[in-house]
Amino acid sequence: MALAGSLLSVAPTWASSTTTTVTPDQALGMLMAGNREFVKGEIDHLEKMSTPARRTELVAGQHPYAIILTCSDSRVPPEILFDKGLGEIFVARVAGNIASASELLGSIEYGVEHLGASLIMVLGHSKCGAVTATYDSHVAGTMPPKNIDSLVKAIDPAVTEVLATNPTGTKAEVVEECIVENVKKVAESIEVNSPIVKEYLELGKVKLVKAKYDLATGVVTVLP
Repeated sequence: MALAGSLLSVAPTWASSTTTTVTPDQALGMLMAGNREFVKGEIDHLEKMSTPARRTELVAGQHPYAIILTCSDSRVPPEILFDKGLGEIFVARVAGNIASASELLGSIEYGVEHLGASLIMVLGHSKCGAVTATYDSHVAGTMPPKNIDSLVKAIDPAVTEVLATNPTGTKAEVVEECIVENVKKVAESIEVNSPIVKEYLELGKVKLVKAKYDLATGVVTVLP
């Protein structure tokens, strides 16, 4: 915990537009420190790093230290959840935080190879509508309209795996299990389907982490 506190105090230096080395563990510590500020309602770093001067500083280039793949849900804006301003995090958002589209994988690879990010976080969240819809479709044996069905097909392997264990509990509790399983499967798919990410992971230059955001508490929890 002391590490996270020390990281927060020097975050503005690391977050400058000049290229500096931020290790994967440092990047994760900075995110989690920012989340703790958000939970306490003490966001101020975001404001400090979103000034006209900061905007001007970044015109020459960007060097975000973390990539966050998360849901399009309007209640889950990473910049606010982690108290981060301009140029600090590279964000990809899609309903259900899936990475099945080549464009999403390409964005992640770009963030790693060309922008120098050292951390990739797949961030799911409680009460995810996309996962709930997939659960409902799976149980009913039906598919939603075209285009939405692509999201359901991408998330369904997680629902299938959870239901195969014959889980007990309410629908809401089972859906939360599906949300966690979906995050894990998305992280696995990134490593399997991206040679670039796999190489950087093997070299220790990048860390891929799984996490879940709780809508009620505001807390982001890193998953095993």
